[in-house]
Amino acid sequence: MMTTNKLTKTFASGSLAIGVLAGAVLTATSANAAMLTWLEWTSGTPLIEGDKKVTYVSGSIGAEAVDDVALIKMGDHYYFVYDAMNGPAMANANSGSFTYTIEVTTPDWYIVGLDLDSNVSSNYGTVTETLAEIPGLMLISTNGSPVPASGFIGIAPNDLLTVTNTLNNTGGPTEGLIDFQNSFRQAYIPNVPEPGTILGLLAVGGLGLVSRFKKQK
Repeated sequence: MMTTNKLTKTFASGSLAIGVLAGAVLTATSANAAMLTWLEWTSGTPLIEGDKKVTYVSGSIGAEAVDDVALIKMGDHYYFVYDAMNGPAMANANSGSFTYTIEVTTPDWYIVGLDLDSNVSSNYGTVTETLAEIPGLMLISTNGSPVPASGFIGIAPNDLLTVTNTLNNTGGPTEGLIDFQNSFRQAYIPNVPEPGTILGLLAVGGLGLVSRFKKQK
């Protein structure tokens, strides 16, 4: 028995069809995607879609070379997806971890929310997401459970995140992971001077007024 992927649910409920589990992404007017094989991505080619860039850093999950990775933009969400169904095994029964970065390339746009989901056999184990920039935060998808159950987990605005995904197959070789996704919600936050900068500008302005007043006297 396989659980249902949250991204698949989202797409199925809309007017577009994106077949993540089939290893192919069919784009529509409200969604765009970049896709690479695992080998291409881990060999140094980044995923680039919209103003987001996802770059492999290190690690291994025993993925097959032809497994897919994708970066999908839909509305104010970006989804990083690993999909094992394109390979001969059609599932990943291995454990391991890998690290990547997701970078925002447009000024004043930031990642402000996260969620994690996985599609696995019923007694597979866990998929975990951690971030170097937020040491105390850990998202754990157990046997395909979404994290959180609905919505997303808010974080302080970041324009670069270093993400580590860990697969832990506790069910043995008969269990497997079909795919998982990391979701990143973005927001536009115009740059505002820090309070100290504002006070400094006011102080400089005040000195200028004092100097001008003395000259007038």
